[in-house]
Amino acid sequence: MLTNIDIKSQYEFTGVLFLIMEANENKKLPIKELIKLSLYTGATAYGGPAMFAQIKKKFVTEKRWISEKEFLDAISFAQILPGATGILVMACIGFKLREVKGALAVSFFFILPTFIAIAFLSYLYFNFRNLLFIKSIFTGLGAMVVALLVNAVITLGRTVFPKFSFRYYKGILIAALIFTFSFWLKINFVYLIIDAGILGFLSYYFTGEYEQVLEHNGSIFPSFNKELITHVAGRLANYGTFIAANLIILFVIIFFPEIRELFLSFFKIGMLAFGGGFNSIPLIQHETINIHHWLTIAEFRDGIALGQITPGPVLITSTFIGYKVYGFAGAVTATIAIFTPSLILLFLLYNIHTKLVKLPVINVIMKGILAGFIGLLISTTIHFAIESLFDWKTGLIFALSIIGLLKFKSDPLWIIIGSIIISVILI
Repeated sequence: MLTNIDIKSQYEFTGVLFLIMEANENKKLPIKELIKLSLYTGATAYGGPAMFAQIKKKFVTEKRWISEKEFLDAISFAQILPGATGILVMACIGFKLREVKGALAVSFFFILPTFIAIAFLSYLYFNFRNLLFIKSIFTGLGAMVVALLVNAVITLGRTVFPKFSFRYYKGILIAALIFTFSFWLKINFVYLIIDAGILGFLSYYFTGEYEQVLEHNGSIFPSFNKELITHVAGRLANYGTFIAANLIILFVIIFFPEIRELFLSFFKIGMLAFGGGFNSIPLIQHETINIHHWLTIAEFRDGIALGQITPGPVLITSTFIGYKVYGFAGAVTATIAIFTPSLILLFLLYNIHTKLVKLPVINVIMKGILAGFIGLLISTTIHFAIESLFDWKTGLIFALSIIGLLKFKSDPLWIIIGSIIISVILI
């Protein structure tokens, strides 16, 4: 059985890989087994570190389908791509085990339980939210969401700036500038992300402040020769399902203008959502509230709260927004749109990702973008706080949630349940 290194070596220097992989097709893990485990993981893996722990437990420790090194490689690759990191890691595992078919199957069935849950909750919310006790619950959950955002700022801030010291002054300045441009000047978030990347390049590249260097000076792409052409032509058949799906998407957005704008908006968000998770919230807010006015900030806050109740990534808030705009068809459209860009990039870059992540220019641009996202997240948190914390009751729920998250390291699910109980009693 070939190792990953053997496969990569043969891919770079010969065209033999295609024949070897075809000969061993019957020995691959059955797609059915991947689907079953992906469904289970998607239904039980809540966000953050717990999600990765669950994925590792199932795929590495219990099933031993991939090694721990391969799991860590998947995480490192997911970090440089836009989109939900959890889904990207799962897609990388699927690609490793069954190439394109595996990546598509794992991604689809991993997100399916969360999609069903949030679509159903969206239906209940938009049809019954005017009931008094429902209003009370979401008032309390709004205060809890502010606590989640504050916790995200602190957690992500510690990742980007391990210490609040002079050593990290460049990143802190980038975050402060992006916060100022976002909160006070209301500059479009697309320009802010570009600015953050440029600032990261200018701040770190010329001083050599990147974590890794390219191990050799050769091209990161395979040599262009007859063997490569033969290989690519032979492997295109594996992408048939993905190509067909994208042709269907293209047909829909061309001939159904009602949902075209929805798709293109969330596709753009998916292209720019570096860092995933809570980092994407400012992007979604800007596109759906500031530009299109599809929902109010209170509705957006409630959508985030509903997304936290379900397993899966924060980007699943797209389902909630899509449902508000165009019902169930909108929910499907927004969900597909926001996750498609990252999968396209994964398929394009998977075979070169071990070299790509070592490029100094990628390192420094990502450092700038992640620092900028901290500034954007702080801006969004303040906006949510102004909207959600308006009396002592919401202030109390916020304070208790913060204590639970920061001091006792409570699981967010218990924070949500506690907030609902206190809301029903007090509000």
